Amino acid sequence: MKELQDKEFSFVARYFRPGHFNPVRAWRRFRAANRSVRGYGRPVWAYALAGACAVLLAGLVFFRIDARRWTTTALAQTVQEIRLPDGSQAVLAPGATVSFHRNGFGKRDRTVKMDGTVYFAVTRNEALPFEITAGEGFVRVLGTRFQVALDSLSTSVDVVDGRVLFAAAGAEEQGLILTRGMHAELAAGTDRPVSGTGGLNPAGWATHSYQYENAPLEEVLRELGEQFGCTLSAPAGNRRITGQFEGEDINDIVFLIGEALGIEIHIY
Repeated sequence: MKELQDKEFSFVARYFRPGHFNPVRAWRRFRAANRSVRGYGRPVWAYALAGACAVLLAGLVFFRIDARRWTTTALAQTVQEIRLPDGSQAVLAPGATVSFHRNGFGKRDRTVKMDGTVYFAVTRNEALPFEITAGEGFVRVLGTRFQVALDSLSTSVDVVDGRVLFAAAGAEEQGLILTRGMHAELAAGTDRPVSGTGGLNPAGWATHSYQYENAPLEEVLRELGEQFGCTLSAPAGNRRITGQFEGEDINDIVFLIGEALGIEIHIY
């Protein structure tokens, strides 16, 4: 053993040169000359390729998930109209929201989630029903015009034209078929909507059209005041009105009604 150690010491003493052996530089040269260094039986490039494939696969999965994400339109203070990808129209009242799939709407489905008050004018497509979830309520149509209103107490539907199925979510077989002029409400915590009496023109705020058939003037002025956020008054009297009035300015509508009845209506 001592003889072997003496030989090793003699070798080092004979060939040692200061700075001649640099382990860092030697490792760099080794890596440059052996780019397919193997570890655990596999080349390094194989691990790199596997990692790249994993990243690509993750990207594809994320893309598929992202394609089904919901797009939400939220409007806090103003009435605004949006056009859905299938051509349908949604008019949102202040504070309302509408959500739908970013991709595939009108192709794979026509599914909408909403909150607040929204008026819909749905493009007809018999092969792909238009379906809305509003709180505990569910609405299905093929193509029509209607309003859905959701608050903490209930979900209500008012139909302007066409046919609408209105039910509790998951209980479509117990739903109601509503047609033009009909109104129904689904109280929170119940499993079936109940038909009732709605306003004269509940969606007038969105359509800017008000149609009356022998309607008491008192009710007309109350409805217009609620929708335009004002108070209307007229001289006492049992007056009724028939006609259609259109416009976005309450002053114009009130002027036309006053002219038709020969009276002056005041706005506060």
